[in-house]
Amino acid sequence: MCSIITVKTSPAELSRTFGRFDDPDGLDTRGIEIRVHGFLKKELAPVLFVDAQKRIALRMKYFSMCPDWAKSWPFEFETYNARLTRPKRFKNQNSGKWEPLRDSREQTLTEDITTVPTFRRAFATGQTCLVPLSGAVESCYFGESAGKVVRFSNKSGQLIFAAGLWNDWFNPLTGEFIPTFTLLTDEPDSTVFAHGHDRSIIPIGHSDWMSWLQDAMDASSRVHFLRSHRIQPEWTVAVERDLKLGWQKRAPSPDEIAQIKVWHPV
Repeated sequence: MCSIITVKTSPAELSRTFGRFDDPDGLDTRGIEIRVHGFLKKELAPVLFVDAQKRIALRMKYFSMCPDWAKSWPFEFETYNARLTRPKRFKNQNSGKWEPLRDSREQTLTEDITTVPTFRRAFATGQTCLVPLSGAVESCYFGESAGKVVRFSNKSGQLIFAAGLWNDWFNPLTGEFIPTFTLLTDEPDSTVFAHGHDRSIIPIGHSDWMSWLQDAMDASSRVHFLRSHRIQPEWTVAVERDLKLGWQKRAPSPDEIAQIKVWHPV
């Protein structure tokens, strides 16, 4: 969670909710109502971040982050989500599936965002952002919504502000900067897990928005901040459609489901 986001708002509404920010050049001041697919890599969504002049800025960025060292944009790998911690995986040559890499004691090996090449520099240097969301759409392969594509939205109808990272990739051929971002994810909350997904976006509450965007932190402190300041929305879950036939091939095994850690508010 999540590869698809929906946003229904306006710069004026964001300004009332968030506070003052730099003039949103290029945004339709009449309103924003979009559905953005991260796996397509070329669709824009509104993002709040601190710009080079140390101002809070609202800009449209491409949903799928492109690191500085990428040779081209869009980046070849799926980078619309950046997990704080994820299992190391290998591709099973017999099944063709990506499977967890385990040690001699059969414990799953993990890596965290502070070491993953695609995200570690942006995370360590504080290229943080907030992504306003009306809904998060995801495919579910187990649990209550197995075999369905569902949309998670805030029961109150208010926007959710999710933690993310941004990077403006420089095109050496054109001299153009390509603005990109990713959503940070971590353990699923109980509702997301119950409906059949193994990770979740990280919503942040109003009192912590400015700290996330502006405070200087090292990488480990930033991980701690997210995990200690994450909030729990009251989700409404709506089924959008059935998954395509054969979805069961992608479903995790009972053992894999049992190993998923579920986040609970402190």
